[in-house]
Amino acid sequence: MPPKEQFDNVVMKNLKANHNFTRFWYRFEFEKKQYRGIIDLSEKDLGKRDLISIAQREFLEIKNKVEAGISVDATVDDMVEKYFETLDEGDYKKNRKSYYKRNVQRELGNKKIATIIPDQIQKIVDNLIKNGAAPKTAKQVVEILSPAFRIARANRVMFYNPCEDVHIKVPKTKKIVSDASKQVKIVHDAIIELYANNPFYRAFFLLALQGRRRGEIFDLRVEDVILDQNYYILRDTKNQEDQKMYLDHEVKAAIMEFMPSEGLLFPSKRTGKRMNSIYKQTLKIREKTGYHFTLHYTRNLIVSAMAERGVESIHLSGALGHNDPNTITKYLSLNYTIGSKIASEMIDTIATTKR
Repeated sequence: MPPKEQFDNVVMKNLKANHNFTRFWYRFEFEKKQYRGIIDLSEKDLGKRDLISIAQREFLEIKNKVEAGISVDATVDDMVEKYFETLDEGDYKKNRKSYYKRNVQRELGNKKIATIIPDQIQKIVDNLIKNGAAPKTAKQVVEILSPAFRIARANRVMFYNPCEDVHIKVPKTKKIVSDASKQVKIVHDAIIELYANNPFYRAFFLLALQGRRRGEIFDLRVEDVILDQNYYILRDTKNQEDQKMYLDHEVKAAIMEFMPSEGLLFPSKRTGKRMNSIYKQTLKIREKTGYHFTLHYTRNLIVSAMAERGVESIHLSGALGHNDPNTITKYLSLNYTIGSKIASEMIDTIATTKR
């Protein structure tokens, strides 16, 4: 049914105007569903031609959004789901969806995405931190919502990403690694000694020492370990790409002692499914070495040792599985001692050179 107000002036197909062209009524059908509404330009002090032009543009935008599957009334849930559709299936996607459901959906899920302002997001983040969440963990709110807002903005559902004005102070977590080469040897020897008779954990921790993330080792499958060609493939990595990695001879020898016939290479000893924790075994290495050893710390350790030996940053990034070489700065501590020593030696060389 048309509105009571008279829209007798045909502007274009499916769009009509009232007598003074300040209000426009549209109606169209898409996939057997009727869409109708009013475009109100009565507050704009413009001439007839300009009003018609604006109304036509807004009508076409509304129509395009509907046909693209994005409603002008799209909710945060709608757009977040579209973001999730861009992710490959796997633990990364599963964890993101779970985090959104636990920490964001109740507050924002059913709200129109075009109405969201930075303060609403900031409150969620601040409350998470207040209740004990680490800032880095709370930052996932923005990491999930921001791509959803970008999709909405690209489809002109909104023209601004409110996540851009959400502030989270994440403390620096980069650790200073002194004498990294020495530490690598100590950790390596502890792994070999502690797990000399347990190739399962020996292979696991040697892979960690080479820079593998915990989840990458947990998810490694038998079919992705190519023993005769000395490489393995990491699937569903953090940067959403498959990565081919060199298979070290010590890791290979350990794997050959226990390698299952199929499935996960490192399944849980108790359930046969994916492991969730390796805390007790990690604690043994910590006690043996005297360091505050963690699986993630090995990533700082190995790149620091490589840097001490002059390995270029591009190869350091490759060792950790980064697709952006700049990311290495999160793990690699600048060696100020070596840098300043090189500067001093250069000055000495220049100063003693005969003119």
